[in-house]
Amino acid sequence: TSYVYATDQVKQYRVLNNSTTHGVFPVVDASKKLVGIITARDVIGKSNNEPIEKVMTKNPISVTMKTSVSSASHRMIWEGVDLLPVVRDTNYLEGVISRQDVLKALQAAARQPQNGETIDDIVKQQIKIISTEDFIFEFVVTPQMTDHYGAMSNGAFTILVTETGAQTLKIRKRGESVVENMTIFYTKPIQLESILRIQAKVLELSRKVAKMDIEIFNDKLLVGKAMVTYQLLER
Repeated sequence: TSYVYATDQVKQYRVLNNSTTHGVFPVVDASKKLVGIITARDVIGKSNNEPIEKVMTKNPISVTMKTSVSSASHRMIWEGVDLLPVVRDTNYLEGVISRQDVLKALQAAARQPQNGETIDDIVKQQIKIISTEDFIFEFVVTPQMTDHYGAMSNGAFTILVTETGAQTLKIRKRGESVVENMTIFYTKPIQLESILRIQAKVLELSRKVAKMDIEIFNDKLLVGKAMVTYQLLER
């Protein structure tokens, strides 16, 4: 792990930056305890002999060896950082984890066979019915459903939309259905471990066709809206 000491000068950061091409480094004290973090932004316009402790960011966000990869990814995304120091309980620096490390681990986990389960199976298993009267569902985004940016993939989003609509039709005692058409009106990035609330509204329902409006919320923020038309299968 590359790091700098708080007592080093900015020139030491620039040497490491040139030799590793990394832009972010943890800063430690003489006992190798984490005291800060330094980025390219911190050293802009600073002279080479400026002490690192004067320009670093103090009390940086960090994780421990027991932090899950999905939790580390979640923190990176929400805090807007590309690297997290990894520390022991005593704040002793053990290493760092980068966004690239996290994405590789998540993608490797997603490739692991789960008894032959497809992404369709995994998404369907995560959908919970909250209200059969108002057609409200709950859903948690897991690592298998994320893209290489760590957000919910378009494929998983599409399955979530169409499956909640199909389950709504089953609640309405309309049996099996197939998607005839889907139009996504609005989407926002949905991060890993988000707890989503989905509401389906039946706009039109005949013997052969159902048209539905489906809205997806993260907390109270609208993150997805789609219109789906289903062809109802004869029973």
